[in-house]
Amino acid sequence: MRITRLYLRNYRTFEDPVELELPGGLIGIYGPNGAGKSALVESIPFALYGRSRTTKDEIRTSGVGAECVVEVELEHEDHLYLVRRTISGSNHTIKAEAHCDRMQVAEGARDTTRYVHSVLGMDDAAFRASVFAEQKQLAAFSEQSPAERRRLVLQLLGITPLELARDRARRDARTADDQLQRLRQVLPELDRLRAGVVEAEAAADIAAEADCTAEAAADEAAEDLETARANCERREAVRQRHDLLVERGRAVRGEHDAALRRTEELTSELTELEGAAGRLAELEKVAVGLGESEEALTLVEAVVRAQQGVAAVRLPAHPESPDEEAGEQTRTEADRLRSEAAELEGRLAGARAERGRAEEAVARSSELSGEAHCPTCGQPLGGAFEQVQSHRAAELAEAEAAVERLVVLQSEAASRAHSADRRAEQLRQQLRAARERWTQWLRVVERREAAVAELTDAITSLEDAATRSGGAWRVPVATVLSAIEHPSDGTFGEPTLDDARLARSAGELRDAVRAGRAAVAECDRLRGRLERRQTAAGELATARGLVDETDQRLVELRRQFAELGHSAEELAAAHRASEEASARASAAAADARRASLAAERARAHAESEGKRLAEAEEQHAMVTDLGEEVRHLGRLAELMSSFRNSLVATAGPRLSAQAAELFAELTDHEYDLLEVDPETYEIQICDQGVVHGMDRFSGSEKDLANLSLRVAISEHVRFQSGGAVGLLVLDEVFGPLDEDRKERMLLALERLRGRFRQVVVVTHADDIKEQLPSAIEVVKRPGRRATARLI
Repeated sequence: MRITRLYLRNYRTFEDPVELELPGGLIGIYGPNGAGKSALVESIPFALYGRSRTTKDEIRTSGVGAECVVEVELEHEDHLYLVRRTISGSNHTIKAEAHCDRMQVAEGARDTTRYVHSVLGMDDAAFRASVFAEQKQLAAFSEQSPAERRRLVLQLLGITPLELARDRARRDARTADDQLQRLRQVLPELDRLRAGVVEAEAAADIAAEADCTAEAAADEAAEDLETARANCERREAVRQRHDLLVERGRAVRGEHDAALRRTEELTSELTELEGAAGRLAELEKVAVGLGESEEALTLVEAVVRAQQGVAAVRLPAHPESPDEEAGEQTRTEADRLRSEAAELEGRLAGARAERGRAEEAVARSSELSGEAHCPTCGQPLGGAFEQVQSHRAAELAEAEAAVERLVVLQSEAASRAHSADRRAEQLRQQLRAARERWTQWLRVVERREAAVAELTDAITSLEDAATRSGGAWRVPVATVLSAIEHPSDGTFGEPTLDDARLARSAGELRDAVRAGRAAVAECDRLRGRLERRQTAAGELATARGLVDETDQRLVELRRQFAELGHSAEELAAAHRASEEASARASAAAADARRASLAAERARAHAESEGKRLAEAEEQHAMVTDLGEEVRHLGRLAELMSSFRNSLVATAGPRLSAQAAELFAELTDHEYDLLEVDPETYEIQICDQGVVHGMDRFSGSEKDLANLSLRVAISEHVRFQSGGAVGLLVLDEVFGPLDEDRKERMLLALERLRGRFRQVVVVTHADDIKEQLPSAIEVVKRPGRRATARLI
């Protein structure tokens, strides 16, 4: 994996948009403390997995209500991916989407995170453990106690969650065992409960027998009541039959009239459906070519979109390639002139010192007289003191002349060196600008070629489809194909299209598709209506039959009304006999209810005893099941502990081998072997056949050994997860290092480029940026704001 572009807006301290095109290899991120260097690299896991060290309401720039946007573009396994995650609204709603090769493949925070997991082959925790390394992690390998160092390594390897799950299983087993012991203390006695059930069942049988006797007497009284009521009801039935015949006659007359109206409505409906059948036949002719038109329209619109994409990428003029040789010559000349100026500066300093000595000699000679003694031989000078004074004055004049001459030469040399430096700086800036123009031109060319390839693929798909159809398409595809001209020797092999003809043909296809879709919709509607034609015909026959039937029923009702006899006196006598029988039946029923209530109470008591017995048996069964659960939980804790020990046992030797291989590579095989203790993860170095602890070696060797172990942990995490990221982020690894250790660490990072496509180093040391091939400067602004730029 290689990150190619990072875009931030309203993300933490980066309020203004920041867009960084990241190169491969070793990249430095530098800036003052608190500027936002760590926030810059933390935006990568936030965009990919949506995880952050703070809550989501603290991710957006403070005091800003606009949308927070984080985009990460990356290359992975010959594909270009773009992952975008945003925070918007007062509720800080997080949205996300993922694109692969400029096509959207996932939308939504969870779906995007799952898609990134499937592409990279690791989740958020594995990604962080594999990619991000901090100075405190490196120092912990050699400075912390064995227990703390072991806890850190197991946490990075992802074994700590397994230990937590093992401990949770053990805790659950102990809790279940405590519950089992409590339940065993309160279990009821089953034999005593079974005896109570037998006794209650016997009492219930006696009450049930008494209930049956009372029920028989009530049944006899009820039969007498039933006979009286039957007579009353028979008389009442005659009256009701009389009333019913009247009502039924009215109802049948209503049905007869409704059936006549329904017959007329159905006849009109069938006439209308015959006209709809003719309309359907006409529309089916229009709808038959819809599939071909839609297929052709999809292919033509793909050509139109691809053509628009090609038109959107305009190729600028070819820039001149950077003149590296001229810049190097200018820098060499500037270095030479600076050397000459420095040499003259040294000579001038010597001449000034010589002049100072001459001035001191003149001052001493001015104090001489004829009586004074010679400072060399000790004899009286006599008249020679004037000769000494003249000689000292001549020496001073010569020294002053030499100083004046060297001042002029040094000034001219410094001026020439300054002019050369200005020319070298101008050429450096021109060379950098030329490089940027060249890079930008190459990117535009790449985008143009991609757009042309997409256009060519779309044209090829259209031509292939037209060929497969064998000329059977009834749409203006031929006009589209005639608007395409394939070049024979174009610079990019770009086909040319007649935009007007292409747009006109596309419009005709859209019109044909719209007409076909409208015809299909109308056909579906008409078919739905015509499906009722057979039903309507059946309903019409039914309605006509109903008219005939109601005629016959009216005749029959008139006959029944004439035959029915009805007497009000006989009906009143039957009601009186029924009331007397009802009083007798009520008394017998009350006796039966009292007996039934007693039987129900006895049965309820028996059922209650049975329920208590069933509950007790269920409690005994639950205790048995809980015992099994305790055993299973204990076994689960043992298996998880064995699995954890197996992982730790295999991780130690693998880490030792991987760290030793990298340490040998970083130190040019200066030492025999690097070993990692599989229990404490202590680093030991074998030098000339003797194993030594880290205290014996210098800070540089410790740094390289710690770095080797941390990189080995990253590679082991990728091995366990099955992913291959190719990215390493080192946070503040230069902080506590002196100059010599920084130099060796930089050489080690350069060698890591063979294992990682990108190595990102976060540091606040400005002197490191000049030694890195690429650097990102994070600039701190007022109001807790920041920006970043690639230099």
